[in-house]
Amino acid sequence: MTSLADWLRACLDDDEACAAAASPGPWRPNAERDEVLAVDDITVCDGFALSGRQLRATVEHIARHDPARVLVEVAAKRRIVDDAPHATLRLLALPYTDRAGYREEWAPAAPD
Repeated sequence: MTSLADWLRACLDDDEACAAAASPGPWRPNAERDEVLAVDDITVCDGFALSGRQLRATVEHIARHDPARVLVEVAAKRRIVDDAPHATLRLLALPYTDRAGYREEWAPAAPD
């Protein structure tokens, strides 16, 4: 049976592989804030389907989660998985509950 720590490591491996395969980061919005550009000025994402404030906010959100940032986040989370108590691992698993293999028994206790 897979442990929570091993399962989290596999999720982090997936995040790392996805980020490593993407256009290079850091990403940034263009001057109009309607496209996300990679470090080499290649358009990563065009927010044409959105409008106004939502478009700019979505472009900014995508740019903030560029591959370089994700790789740093994965490295930090791996260190936490290696060092953290089980209660912390349960919290780290929350963003991944929609992934295969998650078990409800790993859910953190409800806050007081």
